[in-house]
Amino acid sequence: RFNTTRPPFDDPRVRRAFSLAINRPAIATQVLPGGQLPAPRFTPPDTAGYTATTVIPHDIAAARALLAEAGYPDGAGFPAVELMTFTREVNQLTSEALQQMWARDLGIRVTLVMKEQRVWLDDERQLNYTISLGRWIGDYVDPGTFLDLFTSASGNNATGWADPAYDRLITAAASEPDLAARHALYDEAETLLLTAAPLAPIYHGTQSYLIAPSVRGWQESLLGFHRYHFLKLTE
Repeated sequence: RFNTTRPPFDDPRVRRAFSLAINRPAIATQVLPGGQLPAPRFTPPDTAGYTATTVIPHDIAAARALLAEAGYPDGAGFPAVELMTFTREVNQLTSEALQQMWARDLGIRVTLVMKEQRVWLDDERQLNYTISLGRWIGDYVDPGTFLDLFTSASGNNATGWADPAYDRLITAAASEPDLAARHALYDEAETLLLTAAPLAPIYHGTQSYLIAPSVRGWQESLLGFHRYHFLKLTE
């Protein structure tokens, strides 16, 4: 998340530059364990049949151009930046990778700040941060559980960003009975979200399981909830 109320991240060109400079495949496959998936979109692919059409490329040239347009060529004159997160190994690894990418490709030095989880959450909600590395786990299998986060009324927005057009699209999608039309509305909203860039998605988390050949009836679950009474063991 970017604190869009705090300069220079009140400028969408700066936020988008930071997002474009993230090498998501490198973080997901070379930095993190567990087979994480790069996230060029915010909503995980095939969430109840929905996959956003807009993606964020890894485009250093475009990122540098946006930064220069915003008044910071090669990072010159950019103020001190802190990246805040809570103490967890995967967060440390991700934060260090982001720090290196932004320094190497944008010329911007970012200081890492690790906090106890409750302090991190309070600071995020009070907009007491510049950049915050967080996570979100869906409550149910639907794009709404992800895209609803960034409406102006959401208590989990924590970016200071609000757009009436985005709110209208999310509200319309929630009441649209036709699935294709509903997905089209969500897709339009996600395009708006990724372009305005109050957040920069990095990776979709995965869960690893070691399953014996004798196990039958195992069902994949997007949210990681499993009904073990369906399982059987064969000889």
